[in-house]
Amino acid sequence: MQIHQFQVSYVAEHDRILVRMNSPEGEEQRLWLTRRMLRGLYPHLAKTSEQLALPNPTPAGHDGAAQHAVDAFQRQESLQQADFDTPFQSRRPLLSDTDQPLLVTTAHIQLQGADMLSVRFEETQPGAAESRQLEINMGSDTLIALLHVIGLAMRNSDWGIDPPKGLEPTLPIIQEIETDAQPSEWDAFANAEPPKYLN
Repeated sequence: MQIHQFQVSYVAEHDRILVRMNSPEGEEQRLWLTRRMLRGLYPHLAKTSEQLALPNPTPAGHDGAAQHAVDAFQRQESLQQADFDTPFQSRRPLLSDTDQPLLVTTAHIQLQGADMLSVRFEETQPGAAESRQLEINMGSDTLIALLHVIGLAMRNSDWGIDPPKGLEPTLPIIQEIETDAQPSEWDAFANAEPPKYLN
């Protein structure tokens, strides 16, 4: 399944994260992600996202020291270009098994070339004759956006799972800080003109 849109939300009543996805044709699939599953899956997806080629790579410096900063900037730029404003639409739900989301018990991740990722989700229940499966394909932009919204849902869940460094979900925070502090001698020191040396 090629992902066109997705919606991720924490459902407190089930203590799970619900992922709804639709294809360009409008067919919908849904997944339940548990805390236990995300503890292993999220860091693995994050690490895999570092291996995927970004659509418009920026050349790094010759020494390679700035590569991590460049990657973080490109991921942030990719998030800014993502469309988080369009409401999730499901024109033709493709739901089965009494319309229950697939409860992910296993995930298989495989790179498809330099810029695509395939993830196969499986639900295996004790005593079931066969497992339910769903395979999705996505590029780096989609994976970065998906990791971002899953990170936000994990934050809402209060599970205590911290996203890997550099992939923490960010929300714009606007605040004004007012202080009554009086000027001190340190302010004068900080604003002083540095000494000039004549050689």
